[in-house]
Amino acid sequence: MLRALRNQTKSIFFKCFLVLLICGFALWGVGDLTGGSKGKIILTVENQNITVEEALNEINRARYLLPDRPSLEEAIKNGLHNGVLNKFEQEILINQEAKSLNLNVPLSEQMKSIRKENAFKDALGKFSQNKFNQALNNVGLTENKYLEMIKTESNFKQVSMPFIFNEYYNEKIIKKIIDWQNQLRVVEYDVFKILSENEIPKPSDIILKNFYDKNKKLFEIPLTRDIKYIEINPSHFESLVTISDKQIEEKYEIEKYNYITEEKREILQITTQNESKLNKFITLTKKGKQFDDLAKVEFNLLKSDTNLGFLKKSDLPPESADLIFNANLNEIIGPIKTKFGFSLYKIINIDPQKQIAYKEAIKDIKKNLMKELSLDILYEKIDNIEDLIAEGNTIEEISRSEVFKRSIKVKNLKKISKVGLIYSYNKDSNLIDKNKEFLKSIWNTEINELSRIFSNNDDIYYLIEVMGETKKEIPIFNLTKSKVYNHWFKQQSLVMSKEKANNILKLKNNKLSMTSSLKRNDKKFGKLYDPILINKIFEIDNKKINFLVSQDNLLAIKIKKIETDDYVFNIKNYEDLNVSFSKSFFNDFSNFFIQNLATKHKLKRNYEELNNYFVNLENKN
Repeated sequence: MLRALRNQTKSIFFKCFLVLLICGFALWGVGDLTGGSKGKIILTVENQNITVEEALNEINRARYLLPDRPSLEEAIKNGLHNGVLNKFEQEILINQEAKSLNLNVPLSEQMKSIRKENAFKDALGKFSQNKFNQALNNVGLTENKYLEMIKTESNFKQVSMPFIFNEYYNEKIIKKIIDWQNQLRVVEYDVFKILSENEIPKPSDIILKNFYDKNKKLFEIPLTRDIKYIEINPSHFESLVTISDKQIEEKYEIEKYNYITEEKREILQITTQNESKLNKFITLTKKGKQFDDLAKVEFNLLKSDTNLGFLKKSDLPPESADLIFNANLNEIIGPIKTKFGFSLYKIINIDPQKQIAYKEAIKDIKKNLMKELSLDILYEKIDNIEDLIAEGNTIEEISRSEVFKRSIKVKNLKKISKVGLIYSYNKDSNLIDKNKEFLKSIWNTEINELSRIFSNNDDIYYLIEVMGETKKEIPIFNLTKSKVYNHWFKQQSLVMSKEKANNILKLKNNKLSMTSSLKRNDKKFGKLYDPILINKIFEIDNKKINFLVSQDNLLAIKIKKIETDDYVFNIKNYEDLNVSFSKSFFNDFSNFFIQNLATKHKLKRNYEELNNYFVNLENKN
């Protein structure tokens, strides 16, 4: 039942239905706080108004649609209301601009939108007037109100049309970015080992204490919390699942096409603006010349430059996909005109469509069914766990309850900061291995209280108990002595290693003994696999000897030459960059556009009443 309901909510209309339900309960429960402010206006553009009540309804709608369904107080703390208010501002400004431009949304277009909505279709998938009327009545919407929603969406599409379809960004800028990505640096360098612990004299307590006194900020621990938690996994309920052969067969019939792998083809490609050169290329291949040899002579391309690898039909542009997948092995196709010029293709390998063996498919289906059915049980058990929480059970009592049919381990974490770092007096801090919802629940739960049950969006649920809170502190020297030594040693070993390296280089007149060239996207430098080191080398902006640390090594490195490497134009990289910049342009321009409309149509804001409501809500709790 729960899964069916979740699937239905993919429909915009059914989201509205659920929203109205939740808003009704939410606002009924807090109506006494709003007093007479519900009808107060908070946004105005000419004859369009938004009231406090409308804003609260939309805030409740937004929080209900979130996977963790935060309380109203949590939603406000996290700034959800700001997004809702921005949405209202944009909607009334867009509608006002559409009105000033005399834009209309034809009734025929409105009818198209209605007919597409699945909630208004009968069992045969056809529009049903009865279902339309019934559905609107069920959620308390009039036909006019629903049409207004459609008009707002259409107005946005019309008003934003001049800048929403910006498929291509500035080609020169994208070319510069690609050149930057393909920058080549020739460097001179030497590698020195960083001094080990045995090579550095042990410090006295006085030296360590002096280091501690000068660097107390290094050892500061911010506000932290200690917690207990349990992890509720679908696998906890697998023993309760029974799967019949009939269920497996029915599932296989539905999903058997998922066990067929598409045909793939290994393809060589040459793209150029010169069609006659490609025609000459084809003529020479017909006379017996090899594709790879010709590509190198005519276009200066190696096989690695022309090989696109194994691709599915859906990976290819529509103008060439059918031709390539209807061709025979070793056949040359083209020239085909594309938006990047003329392209020539050769099929060098065919990986035909395959079907996974029935036994393997059944094994996979059984595994998926087990997960699916145990997840259904988990959803049912969540209600039982929430009942146990309401009855005042501790986290230990819940972990041993009949809900799980076995004891669930209660885990502990101490000294967790608001940014998710776990602190210690004697060790360096490390990042918590949980997602942001886990961290948010730690800090949204009162001390000595249980959190709500929440998911990490991977079908695993958590329940947290906050055990205590420790204020920001700088531990005394004796408590953190081992950490002080670690910091002192890292600093001292680096200082002494640089001194030793400088002395060696002075004897060589600062001449570095090795030379190498590297690209920005390289992962290795010599024998060192260190992408971060590569980034640091490309950040050097001088001609001096620089010292960089990588693993247990100290590198003395100097930039000898910077140039752009000869690279093969990659259509996919170009398109990805273009899409990224186009989206960025749209976001920037649309923000400016909305600001301009606010000035043009004299948008008036009065959020004081809404803020008063939030203050009253906080005071009551």
